[in-house]
Amino acid sequence: MKKIITLLSVIALLASCANYGEKKMFNGTEVYYKDGITEAQADKLGESLVSSGFADGNGKSVQFVKEGENYIFKMVIKEESIDDKSLESVFNIFPKELSEYMGFPVDLHLCDDSFNTLRVHKLEDAQKTIMAKATEVRYTKNVTLDEAEKLKDFLIEFGFSDNENRKTVALDKEGTAYIFKMVLDKSRMEDKNTIGLLTMFKDELSKNVFDNQPVRVHMCDELMNTIRVIEK
Repeated sequence: MKKIITLLSVIALLASCANYGEKKMFNGTEVYYKDGITEAQADKLGESLVSSGFADGNGKSVQFVKEGENYIFKMVIKEESIDDKSLESVFNIFPKELSEYMGFPVDLHLCDDSFNTLRVHKLEDAQKTIMAKATEVRYTKNVTLDEAEKLKDFLIEFGFSDNENRKTVALDKEGTAYIFKMVLDKSRMEDKNTIGLLTMFKDELSKNVFDNQPVRVHMCDELMNTIRVIEK
């Protein structure tokens, strides 16, 4: 959770002055809570914001509410960040990260400075994850758990995943083509040896995991934004 929520901290803002519920301060971050949220739950949320680096002393505002059976984390953010495609993967995975920490399902609402919802990212739409030793394997709703498990087993057998080196990959599907995303250092994006190895790796994935269906390998930055695609 730490990496995801820290990335969100740079686009969060303060709310305008109004009564948005009970308020607690956590290292410069206002945590408002109401509508069925207990003080203990607000404290747990606030502590996570501090430990993750989100609450870093700069002024920010969040609100924690409950609507029916749904828990909602509302965050005031910069208007230009709402449609920032480079942040989509962060918005998408955040509900899962926060839900796991809190111990119950939480949706993310991106809001203006009056906590009016501008966009919703639901837990049910968030990427799921499994672990291949120290490698986090994310997969979308276009991919079955069985397909993700096959990828996990292959990454371990192939030697891509071990217990020491933390990595993040993602699996998606468009039509019959599988999309394998992996985070790489920017310096390796144009490296011919790296491209050659990933081309071979793509063919191995197609043959050994995905029944000879086409595979595209996306070389990505740390936010899982595609920088280069290998598909031939």
